[in-house]
Amino acid sequence: MPKQNNYHNSEQDRRISLIEEHIAIYNKEMGETKKDIGIIKTDVCWLKKFFWVVVVASVSGLMTGIINLLQK
Repeated sequence: MPKQNNYHNSEQDRRISLIEEHIAIYNKEMGETKKDIGIIKTDVCWLKKFFWVVVVASVSGLMTGIINLLQK
């Protein structure tokens, strides 16, 4: 069995460290993006309420129209 030398490749280590730095930056930015998306999801609560107001008004208008037609 041949003797193993401790081979140190500085160029490869430099590239790996650069990649690790980029991954850390991506993780940080994605975390901030997730927080921003969470805030946007909570801000659209008013939209759900508005939807239900429109639905209730439409259904009540439809029922009123049907009752008026049946009375004639």
